[in-house]
Amino acid sequence: MAFNPVTQILILLSLMPGTYDVFLSFRGEDTRRNFTDHLYKALSREGIPTFRDDDGIRRGENIELEIKKAINETKLSIIVFSKDYASSIWCLDELEMIMERRRTVGHIVFPVFYDVDPSEVGTQTGRYGEEFAKHEIRFKDQMERVEGWRKALKEVVYMEGMVLEDGYESKFIESIVKEIADKLNLSRPHVPPSSVPLSSALRLPSYFFGLLREWRRSFFQTPLSLFIFFLSSSAGSKVQPWSQLMKTKKK
Repeated sequence: MAFNPVTQILILLSLMPGTYDVFLSFRGEDTRRNFTDHLYKALSREGIPTFRDDDGIRRGENIELEIKKAINETKLSIIVFSKDYASSIWCLDELEMIMERRRTVGHIVFPVFYDVDPSEVGTQTGRYGEEFAKHEIRFKDQMERVEGWRKALKEVVYMEGMVLEDGYESKFIESIVKEIADKLNLSRPHVPPSSVPLSSALRLPSYFFGLLREWRRSFFQTPLSLFIFFLSSSAGSKVQPWSQLMKTKKK
């Protein structure tokens, strides 16, 4: 059965890899409006599709299932540890999901320590120790859950990551993006000399496919678009030009 051009394009988009390459985990109240937002935008500019729960989940969806799905579909997770990260049960559950994914399928994990000492994270001392003391009281009947969080924190601090020290955040973010691009093995095709800056020219392919993936995601989440897709792919159906439809209507 032959498909019309529109249907062929939609089928091609539906067969593309997952919408996102990177899952961004962070405590919103600490870094949403500054560091994490700047990091997210820097990754997007480099053509690296990144999931963050601010805009990656639509209202009315099961948030836990959507988070787990996003982690499973991405290749790499960036975990931004901030001073109050451990105060969020949601963040700790998210961390445990990520580390479990790493243990089972080798999911890449890249920790970023923002204004917090990695030793406090790994040993749960300082601010992290204070929060875990509260968790042990609150979850005294679910201590296996608390121990799961401790295990995940101990594991993640020994992984390759980056620590923000006395430097500029912009340079720090640039370094993170470079590391992520290298870990994802983003292709850097040869581009002949032109008036386009080399760095911009190299970003075009990955950025273009990132836009396609995002369009594919939004398209297939729209009921009307799905209806059009199935209507256009029906056996023997043909998509007529608008002018032709108007002529038919006049008759």
